[in-house]
Amino acid sequence: MNEERRIGRAIGSLTGAVDRVVVVDSESTDRTCAIAEAAGAVVVRRAFTGYANQRNWALEEIASRFGGRWIFTMDADEWLSPALHRELAAFDPGRCAADVVLVRRRTRFAGRVLRHGGFGEVWLARLVRAGATRYEDRGVNEHLVIPRDARVSRMHGWLEHGDVDSWTAYIDKHNRYSTLEAAARVAGQQGGRGPSVLGAWRDPTLRRRFLRQRVYERLPARPALRFLTSYLALGGFLDGRAGFDRALFEAWQELCIDLKADELRRRGP
Repeated sequence: MNEERRIGRAIGSLTGAVDRVVVVDSESTDRTCAIAEAAGAVVVRRAFTGYANQRNWALEEIASRFGGRWIFTMDADEWLSPALHRELAAFDPGRCAADVVLVRRRTRFAGRVLRHGGFGEVWLARLVRAGATRYEDRGVNEHLVIPRDARVSRMHGWLEHGDVDSWTAYIDKHNRYSTLEAAARVAGQQGGRGPSVLGAWRDPTLRRRFLRQRVYERLPARPALRFLTSYLALGGFLDGRAGFDRALFEAWQELCIDLKADELRRRGP
């Protein structure tokens, strides 16, 4: 929604690497749709009903329109590196024995590639056979669930993530995310839901969430620990000012989640 500043870069990076680009637009009021259509993308408009719901609908809609294709999912603030572009362009579905392909993403924060602090390399399930999987039902930070019997492979070119475009927009977005994350955290604690040991072993994203829910969320002084872990233990200081700012921002985000989760618990069901 309203990604006119970044949608062109995302679509441009996919040109020549995929057969078709489909943009699922959440009723933008700026030039997002016009830019996407001018770049050759198919634009499908749908009112936003939640991150997981929107993404699952997109997977089903694409499979319905274009058949049992492989689908590569990407956000508007991401783009393919040249190496990943070559890998994706060379991908042969007929010779691929996997059902899910992981790619590694790196973050550019305040103009600098973060190589430390826990942000240097994150593996994500992004290339899947149509119908092979769905996004988990979660308010925010949802990810593709890798089925127990799914075959998994990897691509090694970087998926680039431009994290900060506008500080005002970035802070507003993460304030919304902290609200959704607090609700998801409380719901998970009250409902006993969470990643299984097997799921965490197979999926790097679930592994991080498993450790977060089973270990990290039970520790005291989490905002301070988040800063110290990112900036000192994981070497964020090696990324200079960007590493310090990101570690501090992560601590602030953790504090917001804690405060909002406590408020939800006090209110009760």
